[in-house]
Amino acid sequence: MVTDGWEPNLDRLREFQEAYRLPVSDIARQAPAQALHSLRESAQRAPTNYRQYLEEAIDCYEANAYRGAVLMVWAATIEHLYSVIDGHRGGFKAMQAANKTRFETAHNYRKIAKKNDLLYVNDANFFLLCEDAGVFNKNARSILDDALRTRNRCGHPTGYTVGREEAVIFIERLINNVISGAMIDWD
Repeated sequence: MVTDGWEPNLDRLREFQEAYRLPVSDIARQAPAQALHSLRESAQRAPTNYRQYLEEAIDCYEANAYRGAVLMVWAATIEHLYSVIDGHRGGFKAMQAANKTRFETAHNYRKIAKKNDLLYVNDANFFLLCEDAGVFNKNARSILDDALRTRNRCGHPTGYTVGREEAVIFIERLINNVISGAMIDWD
């Protein structure tokens, strides 16, 4: 086993903590455990239309398949946003008004009248429309844009490897700010 010279220091720290009855804990495991706990809580409370994505994210995370966990949390986030729009009175009208204003002259313009129409809007443009329609503000869009870049690196053959900590940040950021509704302006 290759060591970095940290083991003797850790042993001395453990001795010190035991001598003074201080608990020894591995902080490298605390944040991931908390993210997994947040993910489990979110999955339990999630509507049936995206609960399966969160449950699959848990399976992926526990199997150290962090790329898969990122993709499944992303799918849950997008489905959550679709549900927010679908559940809001006048949600599709507001989205279509924003769509018409922003993209009516685009060659691939499509009208938004129902949930399935959102499938034809790429994620970056969807976030712009959500901001324009008042679903969320610029700060939420910024978080989603950052997450989209991570999702794209994980969802395409880029050779990118996502680590545990990055997966934790990705999961917590989307659950705490978007899926929880904290940054959603629509009821």
